[in-house]
Amino acid sequence: METHGITEYGSDATYWLTAHDAAYYAATATDPHALDSLLAGYTVFNDSRIETDSLAAFAQLTWNITDRLHLTPGLRYTHEEKDGVYAATVTGGLATTNAALLARRNGVARPQAYSASISDGDLSGQVALSYDISDNILAYGSWARGYKSGGINMAGIPNLPSGAPSLTNATVKPEVATTYELGLKTQLFDRRLTANLAAYRTDVEDYQANVVDTGPGALRGYLANAKKVEIQGVELDAFARPTPWLDAYANLAWTDAKYADFANGPCPLELIGSTTVACDLSGKDLPGVSPWAASVGGELHRDVNGLGYAGEAYFGADANYRSTYNADASVSKYTEIDGYTVLNLRAGFRADNGWEAFVWVRNALDEDYLQLLTVQAGNSGLVLGTPGDPRTFGLTLRAKY
Repeated sequence: METHGITEYGSDATYWLTAHDAAYYAATATDPHALDSLLAGYTVFNDSRIETDSLAAFAQLTWNITDRLHLTPGLRYTHEEKDGVYAATVTGGLATTNAALLARRNGVARPQAYSASISDGDLSGQVALSYDISDNILAYGSWARGYKSGGINMAGIPNLPSGAPSLTNATVKPEVATTYELGLKTQLFDRRLTANLAAYRTDVEDYQANVVDTGPGALRGYLANAKKVEIQGVELDAFARPTPWLDAYANLAWTDAKYADFANGPCPLELIGSTTVACDLSGKDLPGVSPWAASVGGELHRDVNGLGYAGEAYFGADANYRSTYNADASVSKYTEIDGYTVLNLRAGFRADNGWEAFVWVRNALDEDYLQLLTVQAGNSGLVLGTPGDPRTFGLTLRAKY
């Protein structure tokens, strides 16, 4: 696979993407125009090529030890080879020989070239034991070992103090996850209610995390390995059909996810200084994971004739909640996203002959919330956010033949 990209910075880029500290003002004292034009017209050309060869073999079987006790083992072997080449060249921007200004500009994007390759394989698998307590209640326990192949960073990596690419960061180690799970699957009240409960623990070795280069000449985000991550939680989901005209569901999840060992992690924005290299994030919450998440919803539907067609009219609602979580790998206090709830509504008609029409409202309560917060590479102090969609109305027409 090959990619070719061009990024050009405008006249406002200098203000937003460079740190305006005392050292910067000292560097621009002899050239005040640099305050506004250091990045104006600065253009980066990126070229990358990666080739991947992947082979896998797997097998799984179920042994019915008794009519009620079942054992399901499985194995998978995966082998992957990857070769990548990356090159970035730059042109334009303020014409200057000031070393401090050039360092600031390279902190946004710099010329760089490197190649890397990896070759690894892994044997993963699972063992699950299940028992039918009754015809409608199943208890199970499982152990599983999962594997995520290593990778090559194809969008730039940190530089060494000498200015050469840090090739140890060019590749990412494979990620190995070991999961233990206990659970119940039930169908109750003449199968009008389906309820499932699961408790699990996952240990991840060499967790692949998105980080931001905070060293000299910081460039952008890249993948790195956290030595160990621990995740545990409990999940409950239920679906009910108490009457022929009502469907309802509810899900609740509690998750405790942490960096168990990440001594060389990226530093949060508030701790980055001129000599900062890495920070110990061990014990910090894993980004992107809410301790609590829940959803509830349902649909009312009745058989009717609409516009001369037999079919079903319906009205549905879905509410989704997640508690406060941190969105950035560095777990900065500036990238914490407050919890929020989003309500979606829909109403429509499904014809028996295959067509459907419905109106919908997403984020019906017009909740203000963020989906993502991340720190801009280069440590300018800029934090970028992606807001959730505001209240949105729509009409959908659908047909099947």
